[in-house]
Amino acid sequence: MKRQSVINLVIVLLAFSPVLYLFIAWSSIPETFVTKFELNRAFEKIQSRKTLLIATVILSIASAFFYLLMRNLKSVDPKVTGETPDYSFHKLGFFITLFLVAMNYFLILSAKNALIINTSVATLFFGLLVVIIGNYMNNLKPNYIAGIRLPWTLNDPENWRKTHQLAGKLWFVGGIILIIVSFLLPKQFLIPLMIILIIGLVVIPGVYSYRIYRRKSN
Repeated sequence: MKRQSVINLVIVLLAFSPVLYLFIAWSSIPETFVTKFELNRAFEKIQSRKTLLIATVILSIASAFFYLLMRNLKSVDPKVTGETPDYSFHKLGFFITLFLVAMNYFLILSAKNALIINTSVATLFFGLLVVIIGNYMNNLKPNYIAGIRLPWTLNDPENWRKTHQLAGKLWFVGGIILIIVSFLLPKQFLIPLMIILIIGLVVIPGVYSYRIYRRKSN
């Protein structure tokens, strides 16, 4: 078996490892439990072990699927040719898969140990995800799966390149900001800040790419 095939198999098994852990810990998880949020009790909800099992399986499938999709993008995306560098796609798929696996384990542990979802920790981990995406966004080549996929970026390699150079810097800095403020700001400000920041990280590169498109059109 080729080395890369072994690596792919190991990562797919890692993606499904939360399901195995859930079965091992099954008897120690209550039949019903409450998902508790630190800031707002209105979102607290009674869950069941069967619901947790379904969520764990779905998230495991999503983790494995995303990794394999990024590994085989050349086979499914007509924008990605044999000459397209695929290093960034592979790395992005790997790290996002690890993030999803960690989130899957957290869901199980929160049910098993009656953990309260801490806003600061959630903001920290979300910031890490944004940093990871920003770190590789600058090197993404035009494709239909990942990145700022707008008609004018997909049809203009220069627009794609400039847009993703800006987006990569913004996302990386935005993620660092979230990590820093996760334990500095009062917790009631973290969720609004996260929402505002994400809107900015999506809207600013989109507007920037549209301005490039309009300038070229004129």
